[in-house]
Amino acid sequence: MPARTRLRRGFTLIEVMTAVVILIILAALAVTFMVYGMGKARMNNAVFDMTAMINSAQMRAISRGSPHYIFIHQTPDNRLRLLLLERPDDGTAISWNALDLTQEPDVVLAYTRTLPNNTLETRNATIHDQLVLAASSGMDSGGLAFLDLDSNRITKPLPAPFSAIPLTTPQTTPSELNKPTQDLAAGCNFCVSPSGRPYGVLRFNSDGTMKVMTGNVPSGAVIAFAPSTEDEKGFTPKLLTVSAPAGAAVVF
Repeated sequence: MPARTRLRRGFTLIEVMTAVVILIILAALAVTFMVYGMGKARMNNAVFDMTAMINSAQMRAISRGSPHYIFIHQTPDNRLRLLLLERPDDGTAISWNALDLTQEPDVVLAYTRTLPNNTLETRNATIHDQLVLAASSGMDSGGLAFLDLDSNRITKPLPAPFSAIPLTTPQTTPSELNKPTQDLAAGCNFCVSPSGRPYGVLRFNSDGTMKVMTGNVPSGAVIAFAPSTEDEKGFTPKLLTVSAPAGAAVVF
């Protein structure tokens, strides 16, 4: 019997167009993930890392019996920097709302101690850990943005006991409250900027309590984070909160 031959044909125009449409959809989804998903991931990772450092400061203060500080500030190249500092009390009065950050924070927070021979020695605050995060806009910048606490995208008030923390930023107000901003002072209720470089300081005591050293918010601290591009404005912002005096750090 003669062997049957299978007819071979090419793709039809409809099949080609269907494949092209599918590729376009997949490409659009990939771009969407890059713009939205990466920004959201940056925000979540940054908030997680900051919360871990805050918890570490509290545990170190208890275990070492010495005050530890979380020093948050915006650097001249527009990065967000966190330092975990140890600084024993030496009786020095510090003007927390007017620090001169032309020097490094550990130098600014230097302290004096008495040596066994009764001479005085000046030491810089000890840096135990630090975290540097980009704070800029654009999907290629690796940036992180803030959201003004007065924005209507933020649900008010927070659940108790965090409801006592004021969700407002008296230091600065962006022209567009509901869009990401690069200004730390806009998203931070305890940050100050006497020299144009926003910063905020939290103190963790050896008894486990926490005190906000900057601003005037004895009830606790909060920073509102958002992804770094305006296109991501639909995402729910993250609120990193630290209650006082308990020192509990919770993300909402």
